[in-house]
Amino acid sequence: MNTILGPIGRRGFLKLSAAAGGVIALGSTAACGQGGGGGGGGYSGDVAVTGLASLIHSAPFFIAQSEGFYEEEGLDLEHIQFPGGLDTVRGIESGIGFGTSSTLPVFIAAEKGMDVRTFGNVYTAASVDFIALQDSPINTIEDARGKKVAVSSPGSNSTYFAERTLREAGLQPGSDVELVSVGSASDSWTAVSQGVVDIAWTASPLSEKIAAESGGKVIWRSRDYVTDWSDTCLVATGQFMDENADALRGWGRALQKAMDMISNDVEAAAEVYARAIQYEPEIALEALSNSQNFFSLEFTDAQLQTVVEAGKEQAQLTRDPDMDAIVVRDFLS
Repeated sequence: MNTILGPIGRRGFLKLSAAAGGVIALGSTAACGQGGGGGGGGYSGDVAVTGLASLIHSAPFFIAQSEGFYEEEGLDLEHIQFPGGLDTVRGIESGIGFGTSSTLPVFIAAEKGMDVRTFGNVYTAASVDFIALQDSPINTIEDARGKKVAVSSPGSNSTYFAERTLREAGLQPGSDVELVSVGSASDSWTAVSQGVVDIAWTASPLSEKIAAESGGKVIWRSRDYVTDWSDTCLVATGQFMDENADALRGWGRALQKAMDMISNDVEAAAEVYARAIQYEPEIALEALSNSQNFFSLEFTDAQLQTVVEAGKEQAQLTRDPDMDAIVVRDFLS
């Protein structure tokens, strides 16, 4: 079971600036000046992003920065990459103040008494995919019967979606299908390539990259079985929202412009995204096209409730959260 650990600092986290075209640098985070609350007054600082370099939900952040949408809103932001949603929420609460995280960790953190709010959706599809070798006899989820499926670790999103989608297909995890914890998505694909397991978990854009470069094929996507989901969301502490409301609203406007670009000109959006993550343009285009309809700042009750039920099922949440205290629905309107 995942848990929220104690406060953590920002030293040593991976810094990845989209303005630098995806250049990665290790080291401490320099203090950034903050002024005026954003918008016309300007705001300069760090923003925490879960899986910035590796997950499809990051595309609007790269695009907003590279296309000057941040600058138009008076924002000078540096993206700080965190490896997972729980780490991101801790980083936000421990000093960065705002960012984007997997949605479930926000509710987990709130239950533990942390001062966190979510004020906008980002990516509205279940992001975990399952892939196999191109010449594998496995072609559908039903073909997973009697096979081994790689997941990250117990309590992870990959484990939850493996178990849920298999059950939706009439298969019982643990008896019909063996789940094997192997670690990261790349470790999962290595396990398939070496014959340790039959099916790997992954996520876009790595799904498309593996299919194009390593002879993999997507067998099923979690979003085909989980139709209401908030995968990632915009997060801030209550104090940060009170003190920097204009900056956060400007951030939302910049991200909306990036999402509109993905919707209306996916080819141009994919060019920007490809440069940022250093992928071949055609792979970035395929990945972004596959996710084109899943970027939104709007929440629905069904999406949030599905996330809460997932947390309760995994014993990560012990009670229903106070939605009115955690979800600030009209903040960006």
